[in-house]
Amino acid sequence: MADIAGLVARLPICPNVVTPAADRQMLNRVITNLVAIPLGDRRAGNNPLWIAFGEMGVQVFLGDLIMLTEEDIMNLQVQPTCAVPHPAPIPIIWKHKTVIAVATYQHYARLKGASIDMRLFPVKLFNHFCISIYRRNEKIIPWQVELPSQVNAKSSFLKSIKPNSKEHKVLRDDKSWLPFRESTQTTVMSHNLLTMILPQFLTDPDTGEFILDPITGETIPYEPDDPGLDKMQRTWFLKAGYSV
Repeated sequence: MADIAGLVARLPICPNVVTPAADRQMLNRVITNLVAIPLGDRRAGNNPLWIAFGEMGVQVFLGDLIMLTEEDIMNLQVQPTCAVPHPAPIPIIWKHKTVIAVATYQHYARLKGASIDMRLFPVKLFNHFCISIYRRNEKIIPWQVELPSQVNAKSSFLKSIKPNSKEHKVLRDDKSWLPFRESTQTTVMSHNLLTMILPQFLTDPDTGEFILDPITGETIPYEPDDPGLDKMQRTWFLKAGYSV
């Protein structure tokens, strides 16, 4: 798990402006490394997936491929011509891997809060996503758009908190803070804000010790599953603290 966390932490981020050449390289690397179609097949001009991409106008990754829906990709087929009236079908596994490659990009871009440079995306991380994270019944949502679960989580959080600072009686008491440590933790947990007082680095669930990056030897920062909800909770938590 620590190895996967390290791979995620080291994912390269795209610059503010991605050149067309870099975007073409991303498409080439994704299809070569993740979908497992040799780049030579594109140069040879006889690979059905690349032919279908050409007919669809897909030339780059960020500007073209991720704009396609799962249905668009799964329905890809080479159009018949006079020269080739019965073109070879695109293997279904190539289509599925292409869909998963797009889902992989959206997932990790959401985690990083920025567009990922897919030219050096680790195959190991792609395989981890395929096996442990990807769900075929879940719609691929662009990373900039909030997931339905995120919207619901924020709504539930806003409904559960007590907006009136006078209701935080435990925190407003004039006595010493230490005797009320347990009560404070209970209050925090009742608002579903336990992550606000947990360590800000990954810990071993069995020993409670910090997990170290096997390469750098440094602690690995904790990354919330929902950065938007985490930001909202921290903002409210700090405001509650200042008001008592």
